[in-house]
Amino acid sequence: MRLSFRKTLIAGLATGVAAVFSACVTPVNISEALQLPESAKLYTSYNIWYEIPWNISSLNYQRGKMIPVGTEIKLLGADSSKIQFQVLSTGNSYTIEYHEKWAMKPVEEFLKEFVTTKDRSEQTEGISPEVRKNILNGIVEKGMTRNEVEMAFGPPSPHRTPSKDLSTWIYWDSRFVTKRVIFKGDKVLEVLR
Repeated sequence: MRLSFRKTLIAGLATGVAAVFSACVTPVNISEALQLPESAKLYTSYNIWYEIPWNISSLNYQRGKMIPVGTEIKLLGADSSKIQFQVLSTGNSYTIEYHEKWAMKPVEEFLKEFVTTKDRSEQTEGISPEVRKNILNGIVEKGMTRNEVEMAFGPPSPHRTPSKDLSTWIYWDSRFVTKRVIFKGDKVLEVLR
């Protein structure tokens, strides 16, 4: 009798712990969040850097390999702590570790910035070949527009750049190293490392 009480107690505790942890992770209905049909083609809105494919920071640390802007992807799943996607041309899968306290927005809003229905040629329409090459190589130079910077580096992290209207955008090269993109109006004046 004592053994069955212990088993019941352990089973009850395990169920309670599982319920607590599952309550912390909220699944996202992707098509509802994006307000798009499930059949819509999706592309990356900006370059995504990664060192470990299953542990990409939502701060988009600019180190390692890169998935270029305009890459066709399929969103495999998302919840309040991660976004899983597949690059269709290679079949490779990736996971973005999402941290709302740094992104300062719900994961649904992050998804809306992360993907677009415009392919690379539509996203870079009207951009000179030289600037387009820089964007695809993750390079920002003097004279680029805010939109071009965002395609090359991604949106600036809101916890360091609370408004895209500011004249300085701060980006992360790694967890402890930042760089600043200084604008004069809509154009890059300087990149400080």
